[in-house]
Amino acid sequence: MEFMRVSNIDTIYKKGTGDQAVIVLHGYGASFKDLAPLHSYLDPQGLFNWYFLDGPLGVDIGMGMTGRAWFPIDMMKLQIAQMNGTFETLFADHNPEGIFEARDRVMKCIDEISQIHSKVLLGGFSQGSMVSLSCALQDVSKISKIFLLSSTLFDQDLMNEKVSGLRDIPIFQSHGQGDMVLPFSLAKRLSELLEKNVATYEFHPFNGGHEIPLNVIERLKEFLIRE
Repeated sequence: MEFMRVSNIDTIYKKGTGDQAVIVLHGYGASFKDLAPLHSYLDPQGLFNWYFLDGPLGVDIGMGMTGRAWFPIDMMKLQIAQMNGTFETLFADHNPEGIFEARDRVMKCIDEISQIHSKVLLGGFSQGSMVSLSCALQDVSKISKIFLLSSTLFDQDLMNEKVSGLRDIPIFQSHGQGDMVLPFSLAKRLSELLEKNVATYEFHPFNGGHEIPLNVIERLKEFLIRE
């Protein structure tokens, strides 16, 4: 693996033997290093060209440590919403502040990467999956597949308006039924919307929390290589 800049975003790149690219966006408080090891499990033959992008924002994750993020999150508001059961109003009715800026940054990367690879597969975990979905809703023309790991519904009115544009793009979604960060109830609402509007869509709920378990990795591996 090597470090590079792609359209002004720090990137870990793993060259493959094929001509397809996979762009991966990490979650809030993590970094491009966190998901980079996944390539060896998802692509043991090294067929894909992997691009792990680093979020542009530095965030304090406690104990003197910092991570990266794609857009800011008011953690106090998030925790209160989780405790009092009002999380569904936190994102579902609007776009999170800063997600459009993150989307535009990533779309510039997609533009650049699509010029040198035959296909671009896009996805991410948690906040990274939200940005991935926002990119696809804006312009899916350069994206061949989408994977959403522990994602959530946001701005339902906008999604209802634009989701038909995703009809011909295969989409993979997974979510833990015990997720304490992004509730399963909102993931299920997102799943119902996608299932109704996307021709090739698969949803993989699992017994677990805010994570990417082995059984999801196996299913995602199959999804990525499927024609």
